[in-house]
Order: sequence, then C-alpha cells, then structure tokens
Amino acid sequence: MNLSGCFIALPVVGGGIAGAGQDSDAVRAEAWNYPEFKEKDVQTETTQQVSNKMRTDRNNYFADFADHVHVRRNTPTRMGSFEFNFVRSGTDNGVLIQVYHDGLRIMLERIPSAFYMGELQASEVQIGGRDYLLLAANSRTSTQRMWFGIFRPDGSKLYAASLEQSVVRVIQNDDGISLFFLSGDSMRIKI
Repeated sequence: MNLSGCFIALPVVGGGIAGAGQDSDAVRAEAWNYPEFKEKDVQTETTQQVSNKMRTDRNNYFADFADHVHVRRNTPTRMGSFEFNFVRSGTDNGVLIQVYHDGLRIMLERIPSAFYMGELQASEVQIGGRDYLLLAANSRTSTQRMWFGIFRPDGSKLYAASLEQSVVRVIQNDDGISLFFLSGDSMRIKI
C-alpha cells in the first residue's frame, strides 16, 4: 500500500514548552493596560541603556536579598512570619496574590492573568528604617511584561505596575530600590 500522497490533518495539542505559548490578544491587552499605582510620596525614574548586551536570566531577580522566596502556583510558601499564595481568581480570569502574616490575611491583590504562567517571587527589605514586601511575577515571553509591587507589612499598597520589560535584578538603595531590566535599562523607585 502506497501512502505517499495521503495526508491527514491532526489537531495540535499543547504548545510545546510550558509557558512558551502565545497569550491571546485579550490577555496581552489586560497586562499592558494594568494601571500603575503610586502613593503620593513614591517617585520613579527610568534610564534607557544604549547597549546590545542583554541578560537572559529573568528567574531570580531577588537573589541579592537575604530573605526571598519563589512561590509556585497554588502552593502556599512561607518566608518568616509571612505566607504567600498565587492562585487563579474564581470569579474572573485574573490571578490573586494572597499574603498572610501570622495566619491572618493582610493582602488580596488581583493582577492580570498573563502573569499566571510564571511564578511569584517575594522578598522582604528594610528601607529608611521601615519594612516592605517586594512582589513580582513575569508574564509569558510573548507578552514581555512583569508585574511588580511594593507593599507595607500590613498589606497596604505603596507601588504596583505592569512593567514594559522583564526585570533581571533588584537592588536595594538607601531611599528605595533599583530595577534592572532584561534590555539593560533600569528604573529607580524612591520611597
């Protein structure tokens, strides 16, 4: 039997490498349109780098901090007296970041669903004698965004945004933090 001219269309199942698929236009739009939140005393300054040397590690941006954790989806993770969880919203297609302190929920933050493909990372820092929680989640590579937030230990939001680039490193300064992006650009957030 000669099968050389016989082709059968098979459905494509899955997208290959986990997280490497394409987000829908609606998912990308939600991530791109997430409104930046800044408390009145927070200042941001972005510096664009003229360089073609790009870093590719976008999975351990809190490595310079003593206290930091990687939070996988649906897996509560502890860091000191804090517990973090990263779950799909039951009411819409978004993602919920849940933070507990000593067993009490202090924060429930909804972020766009594009950020559910990766993991949440969390760190605790002290700036100007005050404690803060830093939270971050990357989107799929196709959407090229990162959600980043700064919160007080009581869960109140100081800063949150869907950033235009993925962060590869976060550094603490005397008056805030600096974010270093995959492209070589940087952003400083003064608290």
